[in-house]
Amino acid sequence: MKTDLANREKDPGGLRRSLDSRQIQMLAVGGVIGVGLFYGASLSVQMAGPAVLVGFVLCGLIAAVVMRALGEMTVERPVSGSFRDYAESHLGRGVGFITGWMWWFFWTATVMSELAAIGKLLQYWFPHFPAWIPGLAALVLFTGSNLLAVRVFGELEYWFAILKVLAVALFMAFGLLMMFTGAFNGGTPVGVANLWSHGGFLPNGWVGVFASLSLVVQAYSGIETLAVEAGETKNPVRNMRRAFRAVTWRILVLYIGSVLVMLCAFPWNDLIHHTGSPYVLLFAKAGIPLAATVVNLLIILSGLSSCNTGLYGGSRMLYSMAEASVRDGRFSRLNRNRVPHGAVWLTAAMISIGTLLTYLAPNSVYVWITSASAFASLWTWGVILVTELVFRRRWERTMGVRPRMAMPLWPWLPGLGLLLLVVAFIAILTSPDTRISVWSGLIWLGMLAAYYAVRGRHTYHRKAAEPPNDATS
Repeated sequence: MKTDLANREKDPGGLRRSLDSRQIQMLAVGGVIGVGLFYGASLSVQMAGPAVLVGFVLCGLIAAVVMRALGEMTVERPVSGSFRDYAESHLGRGVGFITGWMWWFFWTATVMSELAAIGKLLQYWFPHFPAWIPGLAALVLFTGSNLLAVRVFGELEYWFAILKVLAVALFMAFGLLMMFTGAFNGGTPVGVANLWSHGGFLPNGWVGVFASLSLVVQAYSGIETLAVEAGETKNPVRNMRRAFRAVTWRILVLYIGSVLVMLCAFPWNDLIHHTGSPYVLLFAKAGIPLAATVVNLLIILSGLSSCNTGLYGGSRMLYSMAEASVRDGRFSRLNRNRVPHGAVWLTAAMISIGTLLTYLAPNSVYVWITSASAFASLWTWGVILVTELVFRRRWERTMGVRPRMAMPLWPWLPGLGLLLLVVAFIAILTSPDTRISVWSGLIWLGMLAAYYAVRGRHTYHRKAAEPPNDATS
């Protein structure tokens, strides 16, 4: 078993294990903190008012349960296919095939929305600058960076993530000063009264909370990319265990904490006619225009970082899918940097559609595409939880011991996660503003199922499952 573990630490499928513990922990944090939080929070607050905090807590709980389930499986089998590979092994080839393509669709749609938002954020300085041009330039830049060695990607994303965390920490520090000392607010502490002083905590009712859930889900979506990085991580068993334990709590504190500060620092209805980021608005209201400019720049860099991570995650999932294809290995071929260049090019080509949509409808494209990606995210999280339930039962029956990173309160906690996912799905389905995410997702799901039934089942196979690591190693 020790030999199996040593072999597993090497380069599976030809990918180079170059990411270290420092990089993967910050990559996981940075990959999630993006425009979905910095820019999308403004749109979700407009829909739900202060009660959007309920949505962030609900979706944060779902994300925490999903990450614990995924960590349990990843520590035992750290491969680039991650949850797609696990779904194939425990739920069948068809589920694995559909999940891989659904997640690829999620990242392409997410990056489209991030690129669209970057253009809108640049209009803070240049109101009449076309929103589609910055997105196109960023896509070209990051397609090039993703074709380089993975260690270049890892180092670039590490520093991007540092800037993201700095932006959130700076925002929270200024907001807390305004809340409890009155600094930057004429000496009058604002406290927490803004949570209910402007139309109540639920100004738009629970309908508003439901309408905002697709945007809130998208804000947390992508956290599972941490598991995909296992295929290119040094000492994956040790480093992935550390990363999963640390990352979830960091993200929950940064997300829920910053949204709470935002809702308390200034009235939520100040965002109704604000098209930029609430993070920038706070500094502008505090009379610190230079700080607002700096934070807007940091938010744009955060969006660029998420685009880079999304292109990486989507291409690696496509690579994993190609590895499992009997007849078509075009997207599993590696360049001299041992990067799946065909997968990178195809993912970038699909993302470029978002540039066209931004050109045609710059004011609506963010909500459209963000909502469309929500269904794919819910599908992926649901498959992860169901897979963990089957994996855990089989593992304990075969190995006679619990996994090294065992899910606590099993099976009740993953069951709770699935129940909350159903609530989120119903909320998105019943909202007229976001039900496009369900229909677009169902159409894509139907297309994948039809393709697999006609052709995919003959060209796609699951490799023989590797023996599990020694649970005591």
